[in-house]
Amino acid sequence: MRFDGQIAVYDPRSPASPCYACVFPETELAPEADCATMGVFAPLVGIVGAMQAAEALKLLCGVGQALSGRLLMLDGKRMQWSEMTVTRNAACEVCGHSHAAR
Repeated sequence: MRFDGQIAVYDPRSPASPCYACVFPETELAPEADCATMGVFAPLVGIVGAMQAAEALKLLCGVGQALSGRLLMLDGKRMQWSEMTVTRNAACEVCGHSHAAR
């Protein structure tokens, strides 16, 4: 949204990898603003899209270190990356231990 972008890989083959719901649970209130109403700095779409495509190809080819378990965030105004480690939530509604047996 605006000048911010995020990149993540959710790999269900890895038992340590969080799923999307672990990182962004539905119980959290969604922000009022979204890309459709707030817009996005067009070059960020290309930057983030190219990096996400590279991550997908790395997974398919089995090369390099996967981004799984990390969330990269791009501040497009400063062109600075920050990284956050994310872990699987054992109580996750989608992939948590109590739901995995379903």
